Amino acid sequence: MKTTSKLVLAIAFIALCSNVSAQTLKFAHINLSDLIVTMPEYDTAQVKLQKVAQELDQVMEEMRVEMNRKWDDYQKNQANWSDLVKQSKMDDLNSIQQRIQAFQEQAQETYQQENDKLLQPVVEKANKAIDTVAKEQGVNVVLNAQVLHYKDASMLDLLPAVKKHLGITK
Repeated sequence: MKTTSKLVLAIAFIALCSNVSAQTLKFAHINLSDLIVTMPEYDTAQVKLQKVAQELDQVMEEMRVEMNRKWDDYQKNQANWSDLVKQSKMDDLNSIQQRIQAFQEQAQETYQQENDKLLQPVVEKANKAIDTVAKEQGVNVVLNAQVLHYKDASMLDLLPAVKKHLGITK
C-alpha cells in the first residue's frame, strides 16, 4: 500500500513537472518613462505643473524684492539710526530671511506633491495599457527597461504596441 501511494505521488510529481516545463514564460520589456512622456496627459500635467511653479516663483521673487528693498534702506540709513532702530531693522531683515527659507522648503514640498498628484493618473493609465497589451500578446512578465542590465534580443519590446493601443503616434 505504501509503495503504491509513493508510486502515485511520484507519477503525479513527474506529470506536474513536465506540465510546468512545457509552459514557457514569455518576457517583454518597456521603458515606462519613454511611454509616459509621449502621452498627451503628460503634456497637460506639465502645463499645470508649470503654472504652479510660476506662481511659487512669483511669490518668492516678491519676497526677495522686499528683502532687497529693506536691505538697501538699512545700508543707506543705518548711520542716522540709533542702536535700537538698527537692531529692530536687522531683526526685521532676519525675519524676512527666515520666511524666505521656510517658503522655499514649503514650495519644494508643494511642487513635489502637485507633481505626484498630476502624474499619478498618467502612470496608472500607462500601467493599465501595459497590462492590457501584455495579456493580448500572451506576455507573462513585463520588465521596466530602465532597470534592465541585460536584455535578450528575443525579449519583446512592448513600447510600440502600447503606444498604438493608446493612440499615440509620437
